[in-house]
Amino acid sequence: MARPGLGVRFVTLAACGLTALGLLCPKPATAQESWDAIYIGKSKVGHMHVRVEPVKDAQGRDLVRVRVDWELTFKRGKDQAKTQLAYGTIEKPDGTVLRLDTRTLTSQDSIRTSGEVDEDKQTMTLTIESGGQSQQQVIPWTPDVRGPYGAEMSLARQPIEPGQTREIKTYIPDLNQVCLTKLTAKAKESVKLGGESRSLLKIDQMISDIKGKPLPGMHSTLWVDDGGQILKSSTDLVGNMLTYRTTKEGALAPDGGDFDLLARSIIRVPQRITEQERRRDILYRITVRDDDPTTLLPNDRRQTVVKQKGAAPGTVQLDVRTAGPNAGSPGPEQVDSQFIRPNPLVDSSNSLVVKAMNKATAGKNDPWSKAVAIVEWVAENVKSKNFNTAFAPAGEVARDLSGDCSEHSVLTAAMCRASGIPARCVVGLVYVDHLGGFGFHMWNEVYVNRRWVAIDSAYRQSEVDATHIKLSDTSLDGVAPFEALLPVIRVFDKMKIEPLELR
Repeated sequence: MARPGLGVRFVTLAACGLTALGLLCPKPATAQESWDAIYIGKSKVGHMHVRVEPVKDAQGRDLVRVRVDWELTFKRGKDQAKTQLAYGTIEKPDGTVLRLDTRTLTSQDSIRTSGEVDEDKQTMTLTIESGGQSQQQVIPWTPDVRGPYGAEMSLARQPIEPGQTREIKTYIPDLNQVCLTKLTAKAKESVKLGGESRSLLKIDQMISDIKGKPLPGMHSTLWVDDGGQILKSSTDLVGNMLTYRTTKEGALAPDGGDFDLLARSIIRVPQRITEQERRRDILYRITVRDDDPTTLLPNDRRQTVVKQKGAAPGTVQLDVRTAGPNAGSPGPEQVDSQFIRPNPLVDSSNSLVVKAMNKATAGKNDPWSKAVAIVEWVAENVKSKNFNTAFAPAGEVARDLSGDCSEHSVLTAAMCRASGIPARCVVGLVYVDHLGGFGFHMWNEVYVNRRWVAIDSAYRQSEVDATHIKLSDTSLDGVAPFEALLPVIRVFDKMKIEPLELR
C-alpha cells in the first residue's frame, strides 16, 4: 500500500520566503559570497550558498550577477528525499532586476523558470520548462520590484532602526509572483552564534501577496548586525526552521539525517479509524489554530463544511462522503482547457505517457471505464513505492515507474488527459493507520458524466474512501504550479482532526 507523501516541495516553497543573505551592497567591487546552515529544531537539514559578482553586459554597463543555491534533505520514513533550488538574477547596481533564472531539482529532471524584464512595458515574461513542455506568462514588473533577497539589499544599504517598518516588493521564486515583504524592527538582543554572544537587531518579516494578504508559512524573524547582515533567521515552518551564518565547512558539514518529515507531518487522531478503505461517510470535527477552516476546506460533492452555532473559533464540522460518477447534480458540458492540455508537470503528450495510456485503456470505450483502467494500471505498474523523489513530472514517472503519491497523481492525470479525459490533481490529507493519523497526500479528480469524480491510484481506489480530506485541487498549469500546495503549509502543525461518526 502506498503511503502519503507530498514530498519536500511545500517545505522548499516556504523556505523561499526565508531571508538569510544580507551581503548585497550597492556596487560590489569584487565577488562576494556567504554560506548558511539550515536546521529544523536541532537537526541540520541543508545549506544555502550565495554569490554576488560584478559583470558587464555587451554594451559595457556595470551589472550584478546573483546566484543563490539551496539544498534540503529529509528522511521520509525509510527513504530520503533531496530538493535543490538554484536561483540567479542579472540586475543593475541599484537592484533593478533585468533577468532571472530558477532551476528546481526535485527529481531526475529539473524544472526551470526563466524570465526577462521589458522595462518599457514594465512586465516580466516568465517561461516554465520541464519534460519537454514549456509555458509562458506575462506578469506586471515595476522598477521597484526586487528579487527574494530584496529585504537584505534594503537593510544593507540603509539600516533600519528599532520601531521602524519598511515594505519592499519582492519576487518569490516557487510562487512565481511578486509579493510584499514587510520588515518591522524590534530591539537589539543578545544572540548566541558559534559559541559566542552577539548583539543583533531583531526584525519581524511578513510576506504577503501583492494585495497585502499574508502568505502561510512565510512569517520569519531575522537577527541582523549593524551592517545589515542577517546572521540568523527563524520561520514558523515544520516546527521552526532556522538558518545560521557560518563557514563553507560548517554549511557543507553532513546533515544529521535524523529529521523525519513524514513522521513530523502526521496529524494525530484520538482514536483509530478501523477499516478505513470501507468508510463511505465520516463526520469530523476540524480545528485550525489561528485560521479560518471555512476558507481552507472546500465544499464539493464529497465534502460539506458546517460551522456549528456556538463552536469554538477555528472549529467546524466536515462531512466527507464517497461520490461516484453518478452522484449529485451534473455540471457543465465542458471544463476549462487547462484540465485537458499538457503542461510541464502533467506532460500528457509525452510518448511514454501515451504508450502507457494505450496499454491501460485497450478495449475500453467510455471515459469512466478508461479512468478506472488507468487507476488500475498506475497502481499495478508504479511498483517502486518510495519517498526518494520529491516531485517528478509525469514523463519521468512513466519512464521510471517509481515514486510516492505525487508521482502517482501526476502520471494518472497525464494518462487521463492523453485519453481525452479532463483531469486534475488534488492536494489533501489521508488517514494512515500505522502512523496513527492523517498525512499529506495527493490523488486525482477526473471529469466524467459532467461531474468531477475522485480517484486514487496510490490507494488503488476508483471509489475514494471518506478518510481522504481535500484541501485544494490544481491542474498544475501555468508558471506557478506549486501555489496549490499553500494549503498544506496553512495546516501543517496547526490542524486538529477528530472523527465523530464513522459510516
